[in-house]
Amino acid sequence: MANQPLESKSVGKVETEAYPYDLGSYSRKVTTTSDAAQTWFDRGLIWSYAFNHEEAARCFARAAEHDPRCAMAYWGLAYAVGPNYNKTWARYDAEDFKASAQRGSEALARATELIGQASPVEQALVRALATRFPSANASSGETPATLDRAYADAMKAVHDDFPSDLEVKALYPESLMCIRPRQLWNLDTGAPTTQETVDARHAIEAGFALPGGRTHAALNHLYIHLMEMSQTVALALPAADRLRDLVPDGSHLQHMATHIDAAVGDYRHSIESNRRAARSDDIYFERDSASVLYKAYRTHNLSALVYAAMMSGRSEDAISAARHIRQVLTPELLAVRSPPMVDWVEFQGGILVHALIRFGRWEELLEVEAPADAILWSITTAVTYYGRAIALGVLGRKEEARAERDKFEQARAAVPRERRWGITAVAKEVLEVASLMCEGELVYREGEHDRAFDLLRRAVTLEDNLPYSDPPLWMQPVRHALGALLLEQGRSEEAEVAYRQDLGLSQDLSRRKARLGNVWGVARAA
Repeated sequence: MANQPLESKSVGKVETEAYPYDLGSYSRKVTTTSDAAQTWFDRGLIWSYAFNHEEAARCFARAAEHDPRCAMAYWGLAYAVGPNYNKTWARYDAEDFKASAQRGSEALARATELIGQASPVEQALVRALATRFPSANASSGETPATLDRAYADAMKAVHDDFPSDLEVKALYPESLMCIRPRQLWNLDTGAPTTQETVDARHAIEAGFALPGGRTHAALNHLYIHLMEMSQTVALALPAADRLRDLVPDGSHLQHMATHIDAAVGDYRHSIESNRRAARSDDIYFERDSASVLYKAYRTHNLSALVYAAMMSGRSEDAISAARHIRQVLTPELLAVRSPPMVDWVEFQGGILVHALIRFGRWEELLEVEAPADAILWSITTAVTYYGRAIALGVLGRKEEARAERDKFEQARAAVPRERRWGITAVAKEVLEVASLMCEGELVYREGEHDRAFDLLRRAVTLEDNLPYSDPPLWMQPVRHALGALLLEQGRSEEAEVAYRQDLGLSQDLSRRKARLGNVWGVARAA
């Protein structure tokens, strides 16, 4: 099989219906007699690389309709419904796991039936992907971890046999990265956590050296995920720049560059790329309401925009994007039980509160009311009361502030133990930061400055030890409050320590836990 551009005019010849999305020109030639099947396969592959797996599955299914004997169409369908870096088997609920495993296994069974007419590398990919799915034998002892490992081992063998194949060069490191997603590097020491990290890096960088490798969507995408937690994150800047416009309507790929932008403190580029991603999402969701999980990517893109705007002092950009998130997060979306969308996105309902706090918009913050359904919106409810308490404290309305803080603590206690704060954390651990920060702010306004600084420093410690996420799980850095209040009390040397840590200029804090180049730290530390 060859990797070569697909001329847009050829798409028009084989498709009488216009496809509304521009996915670029990449084509992976597969064994098929149908030009239409080839076109739909390419679309499915690019959507998979852009992590819109629901749209990808629909495209692969269309490829199979055009050529029911195309083994790779069924491989693609199984690949799209199976696990990925953001949704490994461990993140599937029971219902989703059962349905996806069944659909994937059925597709692979059909691919296996057709394997005799496939090319050698296609045969190898089909056989390898079969190891990623549970067997029909319920007593086999398979777990998400053993399935991840089996697939990685199988893909290593494929990689050994086909080291110059671009898809293999991407799929092999992806299989390694899925073993320990977002745990590829030690944030404190900068060391890779496992040999899989090292092997994945070698494979991707070797892939870049192949013809067409530098413009391969998956290689660039995966390299950003691979390097974003490392101490040498800037090495992924070329991949980020290549990826920004590689797939014009692939919003997640437009956004992915901003993982690196934010890590190096380039918030201007982060805002621009996330804006483009948001526009692509608006176009996509005008036509499509069926892609449920992709809505989580939509709000993620907006969240990254909010964070970049917060760190660069652009209040209107931050607040506008935060309000857009609230429009996307409908009760109907949160009510989807499989996958449990409340775990994927509900925490983002509180991002508006963080933005208003960052820019001192206290009166606007007091206009934000807690959701009527405190059970469905449990995190948003707690964060709303947290923000209102801080606003009232700053405004000198101490008794009201205490009353709102009590409501916050009640709401925090009511958050279900299993409720997640995105992919990497449970809500309870993040809300511990909110509790200490809120109490520290109120105690400060009540005149107990030393106690306030102790509380805020404890909040800093908790914040520093939250799991990695981009944007950070706690979007309003505690050090910003600590530093500002220390300066207010004339304790400039202590404030300087906080701001230098915040900017990554201190040996006391890993640069991958710092907020490089943020305007608040720069302005105060100058």
